[in-house]
Amino acid sequence: MARHARNTPEDPLAPPPAKGKLNRDGFRQFGRIAPYLRPHRLKFALGIVLITLSGLLTLVVTRLWGQLGGVGVDPGVGSAGFELPLPIDPGDLKSIGAAILAVLILQSALSFIRIWLFGEITTRMLKALREDAFAGMITQPMAFFDTRRVGDLGSRIAADIEAIRDTFTTVLAELVRQTIIIGGGLLALMTFSWQLTLWMLGSLPVAILSAMFFGRFIRSMSKQTQQAVAESNTIVSETLTGIVSVKAFAREAYELTRYRAKVEAVRGIALKTALWRGAFASFIIVMIFGAITLVLFQGASMLQSGELSSEQFFSFLLMTGLVAGSIGGIANIFGDLQRGFGAIEEVMDLVEEQREGVSLEEGEEKPGGARLSVQFQGVGFHYPNRADVQVLKGIDLELKAGETLALVGGSGAGKSTIASLLTAFRHPTSGALYVDGKPIADHELTPLRRRMALVPQEVILFGGTIEENIRYGRPTASETDVRQAATDALALGFIEGFPDGFDTLVGERGVQLSGGQRQRIALARAFLRDPDLLILDEATSALDATSEKAIQEALDRLMQGRTSLVIAHRLSTVRAADRIAVLEAGRIAEIGTHDDLMARNGRYRELVEHQLDNGSQLGPAIPASGL
Repeated sequence: MARHARNTPEDPLAPPPAKGKLNRDGFRQFGRIAPYLRPHRLKFALGIVLITLSGLLTLVVTRLWGQLGGVGVDPGVGSAGFELPLPIDPGDLKSIGAAILAVLILQSALSFIRIWLFGEITTRMLKALREDAFAGMITQPMAFFDTRRVGDLGSRIAADIEAIRDTFTTVLAELVRQTIIIGGGLLALMTFSWQLTLWMLGSLPVAILSAMFFGRFIRSMSKQTQQAVAESNTIVSETLTGIVSVKAFAREAYELTRYRAKVEAVRGIALKTALWRGAFASFIIVMIFGAITLVLFQGASMLQSGELSSEQFFSFLLMTGLVAGSIGGIANIFGDLQRGFGAIEEVMDLVEEQREGVSLEEGEEKPGGARLSVQFQGVGFHYPNRADVQVLKGIDLELKAGETLALVGGSGAGKSTIASLLTAFRHPTSGALYVDGKPIADHELTPLRRRMALVPQEVILFGGTIEENIRYGRPTASETDVRQAATDALALGFIEGFPDGFDTLVGERGVQLSGGQRQRIALARAFLRDPDLLILDEATSALDATSEKAIQEALDRLMQGRTSLVIAHRLSTVRAADRIAVLEAGRIAEIGTHDDLMARNGRYRELVEHQLDNGSQLGPAIPASGL
């Protein structure tokens, strides 16, 4: 259903386009969402017909109220103005009352059917839209998330789609209904008295529209006040959150000064808003009530001169109130419609964004067992928004099938970037990357990634249970396999120490576990996956020395005969690797085994001796001759 072809380059310095304008482009947004509405077009058309009938019945009821009031004032007067095609006596109160009751019952039935119908259409439509929007979100390349906030993306699934729901269930219905009431009401008013109708059109709508624009300005001022209050509350929140730092650096006076400045800004804006609110109240009294008084005065004059009957005058007043209320509400409807356009544009931009070529079908998670090989040939890389900063510069590197290759080097050398290229999170900006002799861009991403396991430096768990987080590596695994993976990752001990064991909830992002516990859960997930290519990015950085040594033994078993890429700052975790590559400033400074690199007296030996000087251990004791 979704289209995935839009990915035009844009000027990053250009201002963002306005969303949801009430113009031709705004109404074109409905065309973008048409594929979701098309399966329900007959029901939608029926709903529009029901809205139209409901609007017409509103005019009929108003007309009957006018007849009822006119007969009550002057029993001898029958109908005047436009005639209703109803089999009733226009001079009989009971007959008119029965007609009003019948019309109201019919109108309520039509409204019930229309609301249920639109609810059913919108529920089905938005279900498909939510699924496509979420699919569009999670299938974006990693570069997409570099410039997007998680909260903003989440609001598209939540707030924006709810705005679309309101647009289709309420706003469109009210737009059609109010348009019919305004158009039909004006035609009906002309049948009573075209002179009085012109008086009404020349005063009341102008006053109402002026009041609405004035009111919009007042609302804008109120939003400024709310924003200023929010900023002052932010200072309170930041100060209390960082109260230790505030007191440690004796910055109480500084924080109080900051807060006073914001509170003073709130006072100034609130005072200005109160001034304009007073002006608005005076405006309402003069303009709106003045316009109503003018119409009433003119109508009373026509009634006194015999140009207008009491029934006509009463019907005119009721119809005028109905039309005026619809005119007053139409601006709010346009505002809601504008928000709906903006929401549609935001969501459809996400749905139609170019996606990664990943599969959204569940498949076999167990790898086939054939180990992957990797070749970097002159690979260079820079981030899209930092083209002048080369992260990798002409990397030539081979990772043979079944080999363990370690990457070491200082922070910012490009180690984690190489891991990102291997998982196809990023793509080389120059050179070529081959997996099993085939360009990585020619691989299907989902099958390729299913043969890999990544243990990142910053482990983030999902908010479910420990077992669910371990099973994320292979959902179809047996209970025995899950338990064995936890054992291999040295996680079984602390898991069974919890009252709920594997059913223990880890909390949002795993906050109820320590850093070391989260890292062991991530390692257990990798053990369970049994990948053909294992990528460890500082996988033991959060462990103490004793746990690290035990985990390293388990990792050695896991990496035996498996293609593995190990990234580490602590060199104790890489000594047993088949080869070690030293990265410096985006280039490979040297490569070889631990013994070879130590014998060269190069950059690797400097890193080792630096760690030894700082009290670190490099695995088992290294003899002096080895240094």
